Amino acid sequence: MAKRKVGELLVEAGVITPAQVEIALAEQARTGHKLGRVLLDLGLATEESISRALASQSGVEHYDLEAVELDPEAVRLVPEELARRRLFVPIRFENGTIVVAMANPADILATDELERVTDLCVSVASASRRQVQRAIDRAYSNRSKRESPLEAAIRQAMSELESDDPTRAHGGSIGIVEEILALAFQRDATDIHFEPDSKVVRVRFREDGSLIQGPTLPAALLAPIVARIKILAQLDIAETRIPQDGKIRFPFERRTIDLRVSTFPSVDGESVVIRVLDRGREVLSLENIGLQGRQLASLRGAVARPNGLILAAGPTGSGKTTTLYALLREMDNTHRKVITLEDPVEYDLPLATQCQINEKAGLTFAAGLRSILRHDPDVILVGEMRDQETAGMAFRAALTGHLVFSTIHTNDAVRSVSRLREMEIEPFLIASCLASVSAQRLVRLVCPGCRYEYEPRPEELVAVGLPTDAEGCFVRGKGCERCHFTGARGRAGLFEVMEVTPELARAIARNADVDELEAEACAAGLITFRQEAQRRACAGDISLEEVAKVTAEF
Repeated sequence: MAKRKVGELLVEAGVITPAQVEIALAEQARTGHKLGRVLLDLGLATEESISRALASQSGVEHYDLEAVELDPEAVRLVPEELARRRLFVPIRFENGTIVVAMANPADILATDELERVTDLCVSVASASRRQVQRAIDRAYSNRSKRESPLEAAIRQAMSELESDDPTRAHGGSIGIVEEILALAFQRDATDIHFEPDSKVVRVRFREDGSLIQGPTLPAALLAPIVARIKILAQLDIAETRIPQDGKIRFPFERRTIDLRVSTFPSVDGESVVIRVLDRGREVLSLENIGLQGRQLASLRGAVARPNGLILAAGPTGSGKTTTLYALLREMDNTHRKVITLEDPVEYDLPLATQCQINEKAGLTFAAGLRSILRHDPDVILVGEMRDQETAGMAFRAALTGHLVFSTIHTNDAVRSVSRLREMEIEPFLIASCLASVSAQRLVRLVCPGCRYEYEPRPEELVAVGLPTDAEGCFVRGKGCERCHFTGARGRAGLFEVMEVTPELARAIARNADVDELEAEACAAGLITFRQEAQRRACAGDISLEEVAKVTAEF
């Protein structure tokens, strides 16, 4: 039986579409890289999904190492140096056979070396490279009390500061920055905060929406660390009195991670926040960002239109841009011209012309839109509707036969109409062009490592709008090392998709108030944030506390 191709396996699993395979194959022919790497570079699949496909292709078992408890006896039998060099982690030892998870299960040389060193039979399983590396760190963390790379870098940096030789290179500060960045990437942090006070520099990571304490550094290291970050971001290291913004492309584990750097002066020195844009971490598909059922069908119907305006609404950091990218990836871009205006460009879109806004040079959203319309686009992405001029031009583009995507800052779908009115967009224009609004926010999922079922008290159910006899699988997290004792790990989108039906369009055109618009939208099938959150809680995805938190204003 012929070995099945990775692309076919990914299509069968619903990770990518046949059209996306064709795009990836064309890129592979151009670069000569393996298909898996091409899919990662294009952002069409994650390392985990590719790893599963490779495991299926090789006929080996695939492991989620985050949920596997490693056998200490198996770990004891395998030298740490060998595990790190060949990139595999021992899982268990039984009946004279050691089972190992490998990032490349087809690496025969690694298997042969392990058999020689241990004099054991080896059974190979598969896991993603990132999970294997984390599992190795976890397996061998308590084998010795060696100084960690970060501790060594801090010691070196302090020694350099105390030296009388001003020409000595600040290698320690370079090492500190690199180790903290690597730690953030391993923890899937979305932001890194360097926060100075009079005695120390606190490092905190934003994980699943919450700030988690990281390393604490000596206050004396603030200046060289900030200087190193500024050099990487091509900022002015001599300017410490005003905020600065820059970006870094940082190589890590055979991929490049984009970082957005922002500095801000404080009384104790410059504070630095780094936003992590890891293209390999996100699978930009509508299903994987949390859309399903009627909401998914509604948005897919809107994307199939030849023209109109599709909005993603929500507060800052709620994933609006990710949703727009997922929508754009639903389309067959081989037959449509796609142009984007973004600030910043967060992900690469295959077969799209992407433009970075530069307000200092005069390239604003409005100015870019005027030029875009002369480039014969079919589809336009406007990163954000910030003002009346941008909004007006976006509506005119939608009215003249273009399909336009954009974001807007509102709390829910219906109030997007009110916000457009405040921007002085005429009601008849809103009614004619607006096709769909997907309002969203991110909710924290219950940690799979410490979740447990319980029977909620009647007052807990009433507090989130559920009847006291509500049925469901109600869960919460106890707190464990995997979730940093928060009880939550991972996030998903909570959506409120408003399809602009003919009846709703007529209500918008006659300038109906918010209550009437909401009643019309609900009659057409709108599922509100609270209803969706209640459903997710009853299904055991999120806790009742999370429902109360994210729907408090509704």
